[in-house]
Amino acid sequence: MKNQNKLAFLKKNKVHIYIWLTVSLFSNIRLYETFGAKEILFGFVVDSIFLFWIVFSHLKWGLPYLVLKSKKYLRYFLSLVLIVFVSYIINHTQRLITIEFFPIMGKNLDLDFLLVLGDTFFDMLPVVIVSSLIKLSFDFFKLQAKQKEIENQRLETELKYLKLQISPHFLFNTLNNLLFLTNTKSDQASKVVEKLAYLMRYLLEKDRREKTPLMKEVEFVKAYIELEQIRIKNIDVSFDIDGNIDKHQIAPALLITLVENAFKHGVKKADKHNYVYLELIAFENKVHFKVTNPLRNRIKNNDSHSIGLRNLRKRLDLIYPNKHTLITEINEGNTFTSSLEYLSN
Repeated sequence: MKNQNKLAFLKKNKVHIYIWLTVSLFSNIRLYETFGAKEILFGFVVDSIFLFWIVFSHLKWGLPYLVLKSKKYLRYFLSLVLIVFVSYIINHTQRLITIEFFPIMGKNLDLDFLLVLGDTFFDMLPVVIVSSLIKLSFDFFKLQAKQKEIENQRLETELKYLKLQISPHFLFNTLNNLLFLTNTKSDQASKVVEKLAYLMRYLLEKDRREKTPLMKEVEFVKAYIELEQIRIKNIDVSFDIDGNIDKHQIAPALLITLVENAFKHGVKKADKHNYVYLELIAFENKVHFKVTNPLRNRIKNNDSHSIGLRNLRKRLDLIYPNKHTLITEINEGNTFTSSLEYLSN
């Protein structure tokens, strides 16, 4: 257990250890021409002890009182007094040993209390400041990384939630189509089941993929349109595709919300002039998708159309941040248009 704690300590503080060992090494090795190897080694060991005591005692017992929300200035001052006192003892002991065993190094050393205390304080001050800045900087970057990780997890969770909302809503609409055909004893019910199986398989697979080929998304939309055309006979549907869609990717089930809304709010079985026009243009690095339909039902903020579009906007913000535009507008002649454009590369 003790060995594990030591390893954890070394791993956590390795940056400080490297920095202050380097400082101690260079501050002593520059004296190599004046003193011998034993003197340099002694100075390196004692200076390292002095530096490590200041750094780690201040980081553990001093600095926390300053960074707490309710700052404890008195406790910080008392901890600083303790650190200075122990540092003085280390410094004084170092001088005694140096004078006794390394007289060449110690010939100019003084043992006066105030002088040693002053030297200790001014030697300690830059170490405290620099080590504190290093610690606070690392803590800041760790906090930023943690917050970013939490935010990414939140966004991922939200995206999964939005994805999950697509399948039940879509399945409900398609089952309604199947129920209608079953009640009317249509021989197309088996075809609907086959199409439904294909669509649901695509929706289930989408949860395992971040992106899918645009061609597959187009096939998915076409299959959905075929289902709707089985249910609604008197409807004019066109889907114009321009450009090379093979090289483009898209987030799965992204286009279906606009298509579903067109059929829900732009189509009435009793109306003989139903139409849904779809246009998809694949440019070099972006894709434009447009749906046009008559507006039969006025849109309310709390209906499924509005909710579906809000969810779509959230998904777009998460998947294509600052890389998309989604515009919905009511045109002259009570025509509703929804346009989506996103950068695919």
